[in-house]
Amino acid sequence: MRHDEGVDLEALATAGLYDAEAPDAAERRDLLAFLTEQGCTVDEMVAAHAKGRLFALAGDRLVRPQRDQFTLAEVADQIRADVADVRALWRAFGLVEADPAQPVASPDDVDMLRTAVTMARVLGMDATRGMARVMGSSLARIGDAASTAVRGRLPSMSVAISGSELETARAFATIAGTVPALGKTLDTLFRHHLEAARMHFERTESWDVVGEGGIRIGVGFADLCGFTGLTQQLTMESLSQLLTGFEEVAAEVVNEHGGRLVKFIGDAVMFVAADAPTAVAVAEALVEAAAVRGLTARAGVTAGTALALDGDYFGPVVNLAARLVALAEPGTVFASAPVVERLDESRRAVALGPQVIRGFDDPVPVSRLVRR
Repeated sequence: MRHDEGVDLEALATAGLYDAEAPDAAERRDLLAFLTEQGCTVDEMVAAHAKGRLFALAGDRLVRPQRDQFTLAEVADQIRADVADVRALWRAFGLVEADPAQPVASPDDVDMLRTAVTMARVLGMDATRGMARVMGSSLARIGDAASTAVRGRLPSMSVAISGSELETARAFATIAGTVPALGKTLDTLFRHHLEAARMHFERTESWDVVGEGGIRIGVGFADLCGFTGLTQQLTMESLSQLLTGFEEVAAEVVNEHGGRLVKFIGDAVMFVAADAPTAVAVAEALVEAAAVRGLTARAGVTAGTALALDGDYFGPVVNLAARLVALAEPGTVFASAPVVERLDESRRAVALGPQVIRGFDDPVPVSRLVRR
């Protein structure tokens, strides 16, 4: 068997990667030649072929260099940590170890886990695992969004669509080449948001409760009215555009008015602010921004002490804000008594009287906010 374009076809055939008699032999030969040009070894090809990802090997090597070299037990030995802690952190990051004897970690993974173990020695394992879960789930969403965007714009990323392993391999390798720069972008953004989070906590004046995980804040929810009906009327593409547009506008409004966006829940957004007046301003701006775009929104705002944990907020004050948005009329902002007490002269509150609210033993005073 000959050597072709720098490719040792005999060695590849022996490794089970090439069959000169196969109907797709020419295309497989071109794919193997491309992978060889990209620096892929026969062992890497064999491993990728076993996973059904030979076409993705050139890109996979760029996304995760030197992958699958160490078991987690070997990682624990290298960084002098308890293997149970290493496995717990690996799972918290959202990663999988199907077989303890199977190598899953790269040298970069070793550094990542070394950093996590060092943090655990300072912050405690529970807090560090909580951070790992947030990082893992957030980056999983980023990964999903990136993959969806790329596949939507570059159909050749799918072998089923391109009909050619070689074409898909080239497309994936090209896109994967941007991953290092994207990683640097994420690092830069993390530093921005870490600084913003620190400043947010400083503005809340919660020093007497923060040691217990508490923080005094304004909490708000806003959602789109009639969204369930829209889901039945719109196409998937139109629904996607609606939700994307809502999230984009909501993020801008919350940030521009001094709040912090916590999360999106379907057609709803949860935000917090350093104080009640800021939370009210954010809620009103969200309702107005929806109206400008031909949509109708409503919001609920409360204020008090919440538990800040893993990038989210919990407690009765949060539950009440979620219940208030469900009570609110389209185009309005409903507020609890602690918010009304902190209003300035630019707004007045129309008392609606004590309301029976699910999850609360006693009726809760609720008001509708109106700008003067």
